Amino acid sequence: MKKQFIIVASLCVLAGCASLSDVPKKVAGVSTRVLEDTRAHSIYQSYDCDTTACFDSVLDVARKNKYVVFMKDDIRGFIVLMGIPGCVDTTEVGVFLTPQADGKGVKVEISSRSSPAKRTVALVLFEQLAQKYKKI
Repeated sequence: MKKQFIIVASLCVLAGCASLSDVPKKVAGVSTRVLEDTRAHSIYQSYDCDTTACFDSVLDVARKNKYVVFMKDDIRGFIVLMGIPGCVDTTEVGVFLTPQADGKGVKVEISSRSSPAKRTVALVLFEQLAQKYKKI
């Protein structure tokens, strides 16, 4: 019992201000909280397409550019990429897809704690999405 309390207390301390539900994700290394927190400074563009088509197109661009798709969730509309050229292999870049309020188009946001990684992915992704979909 004492050992379990110490483990739980240690996890809470390691989590800092994160919610308790995010602790297991952080320990496993699969939390998107940092990427979500950096969305305030994201680079974004909107395209005239539906969320599913845009999600699939982002995955195609990632595959063509040999990025590592670390995580993806088509329901919540995010993809986490790694292996960005010129950056540390473990640098995470989040791609968040949000349907526009008017139901027309999708906002594509690129976020990362690394500005160079964020810019690299944004340049490649936005150029290739613009070839396929109209910017709005």
